[in-house]
Amino acid sequence: MTKEYWTDLNGIKWIVPTIKGRLKSRIPSHRALRDFVIARDGSSCRICGSTNKLKLVADHIVSRRNGGSHHPDNLQCLCDSCNARKAGLVDSKGGVV
Repeated sequence: MTKEYWTDLNGIKWIVPTIKGRLKSRIPSHRALRDFVIARDGSSCRICGSTNKLKLVADHIVSRRNGGSHHPDNLQCLCDSCNARKAGLVDSKGGVV
């Protein structure tokens, strides 16, 4: 089995975590994917810069409802409050409405 790599905007290569089994309905609930996204984003909120690890979540840039995937390209690290403010304000292409 070959490992899949993902290159971020800074040119850093990351190993994409293997997702085994079905993701639960509370998205993102898979710990490996969540931990990967938070580590990739430097354990800080992409909007406000908060580093409170207990409040960080892996957020879908384009929501699952609008056709977004669980791929790391579509995930970002946000704190709970920024994630709550963003909810419902993003169109299907990831742009703010």
